[in-house]
Amino acid sequence: MINVKLQSTAIVVLSAGNNPRLLNGDFLKRNRIVPEEWVIIDTLVTPPVSQVTFENGMQFLVEENRLHFRVNQPVDFPWVEKLPQATLEYMQLLSHVNYGGVGLNFVYTSDDPSGDAAQQAIIRRLMKAGAWLKCNSGISGAVLDLQYRREQPSMNVKIGVRESVGPQGKKLEGLIFTVNFHQEFQATQEEERASYVQSIGARQAQFFRFIEMLPF
Repeated sequence: MINVKLQSTAIVVLSAGNNPRLLNGDFLKRNRIVPEEWVIIDTLVTPPVSQVTFENGMQFLVEENRLHFRVNQPVDFPWVEKLPQATLEYMQLLSHVNYGGVGLNFVYTSDDPSGDAAQQAIIRRLMKAGAWLKCNSGISGAVLDLQYRREQPSMNVKIGVRESVGPQGKKLEGLIFTVNFHQEFQATQEEERASYVQSIGARQAQFFRFIEMLPF
């Protein structure tokens, strides 16, 4: 199996009736959604969107029609426990909001293969050979968007090659996997929604089983 590293993970909740202006660090600490000792490094509060980011990588973002709970440093943070916990406590506090579907999202990267070898790995191992690959002097890259939507939760996996920008211009790095598990819920399905939010660790395990099937 290809070795991957988790770069970020997030829970996104579709909703109607959010008030982004409520979100700030004091609000989160006063209502015990986060511990008092967490250090805030960035705050943005506007009518359409608000965001609070903590030193440990935990981030809250509220839009009028969705909530985002993200961890940007998952290697050093107990996200399997803390991320769904914060999500559910926030939703329970603002229980008057109509909550809907939930997305459980992950971004993974791999350093081997890297550069052009990573691009060629996608082309040669995941794409059907044919004359169309040689058009215009040959295909140079591809991003695959794999969609599994015949059952709930649906799974979507986008596979590409990440790029960095330096003094010499753009440079190809290793593979990047952008993963989304999405489940639809009615506003009244509170228990089912909470159970799904708490399944984020199981969804990571599901993705690991998936990449074992990939011919890398």
